[in-house]
Amino acid sequence: MKLNLYTVGTYQIIKIEEDLNIIADLHELYYIVEGYVNRDLTNIAVSFANANYVYSGALAVLLKCLKKIKAKKGDLCIIEPSPDIRNIFISLGLDRLIPLHTSEDVLLTIDHDTYLLNKIAPRQE
Repeated sequence: MKLNLYTVGTYQIIKIEEDLNIIADLHELYYIVEGYVNRDLTNIAVSFANANYVYSGALAVLLKCLKKIKAKKGDLCIIEPSPDIRNIFISLGLDRLIPLHTSEDVLLTIDHDTYLLNKIAPRQE
């Protein structure tokens, strides 16, 4: 899997660069996330910009990554998802666990203290 790794604000970006239509195996992604978390880099964004479908095994790896990141009080999100990937996440309710952002620029505007507080105890209106 061809990956591009870089930083935006407090986020480590993992961009899958291959022209994939289907994401089936993300085990390599898990090892990269594990390395970041072991170095206390716990805000991680993954980009699936070139994918239109993700298999359940790949979703299981993402949830495993989320568990590891949350154990260190970090954040995992998906940036630039295709409409098909966005629909998959929303229909499965995964967007409530792993936020979806249209652009990596959004990552520069996230106030982590407020964001994490609202994720733990959402405001009642």
